[in-house]
Amino acid sequence: MCSQSSFPLVSVVIPAYNAEAYILDAIDSVIAQDYPAKEIIVVNDGSTDRTLTVLRKHHPSVKIIDKANGGAASARNVGIAEANGSYVAFLDADDIWLPHKLTTQVSHLEANPQVSLVCSGFQIQTDCETSVFPVNDAMVRPESTLKHMSGWIYHQLLLDCHVWTSTVVARRDLVARIGQFDEELRLGQDYDYWLRASRLTAIDMLQGPFARYRKHSESATARGSNISYGARVIETAIQRWGISSPDGVGLTPRQASDRVADLHFMDGYSRFHKGHDSQALRSFLACIKHKPMRFKAWTYLLVAGTKLGLKRFRILM
Repeated sequence: MCSQSSFPLVSVVIPAYNAEAYILDAIDSVIAQDYPAKEIIVVNDGSTDRTLTVLRKHHPSVKIIDKANGGAASARNVGIAEANGSYVAFLDADDIWLPHKLTTQVSHLEANPQVSLVCSGFQIQTDCETSVFPVNDAMVRPESTLKHMSGWIYHQLLLDCHVWTSTVVARRDLVARIGQFDEELRLGQDYDYWLRASRLTAIDMLQGPFARYRKHSESATARGSNISYGARVIETAIQRWGISSPDGVGLTPRQASDRVADLHFMDGYSRFHKGHDSQALRSFLACIKHKPMRFKAWTYLLVAGTKLGLKRFRILM
């Protein structure tokens, strides 16, 4: 049996903003992992609730960094700078890990030196569900990778970001090569980060869910749509690297254009139904730029433009 010192240290970075209702579940799910060599770094990102008080009371041994609010990207960057591990794992404060996550993922990385980042599937947990429930070990012990979602997957990520932050474990040297999370992106900074990672390493997605995503009304994605950020991230990536992965496999120009157009349309649709006609108008115009024959976008563009014109007319009257 291996001693604890023979396991490479994993630094678990948890950004927390107004997470008093969830943070203890997140930390407990890390402590419960059967992987012995881990450090937990919680970055309190200027919370205005009792997050910091709850942390200090219940987990005084956890490394807690208190900083002014700067967003999730800023908090993760601070946490990474404090990390001492050979591996860095990420967990959002309102999510939880399932059993055996770290053991299986680190074992996979140790056995596959050509891969520097692993992720997995996840399950969704709603507000009405409890965080503690029986888990079938067979369900969370993957025997292999999902081949069609692993390898040099940059081009796949352009179509859908299946790398979910709370499932990621990465080698520390890869994290150093990628650089910091983009703090200018209020949302979508993790999507941008995994796209950048996919230019530097093959990424393996392990079978079986290893985490639970807590879906609730106070989450960052629930507070504001991330669709426009997704389009921005993808357009920036395509301008920088094109539409092919480093191994030469890529998308067709039509696939890339349709993906960006769809994101702009969904953003416009969301903003239109919230009454944000001016922003919706810009999104529908962006959609049409990428896909001129998107007739629904033309229809909403005309309606949003008409509504906006009437509003301005009433103001003038």
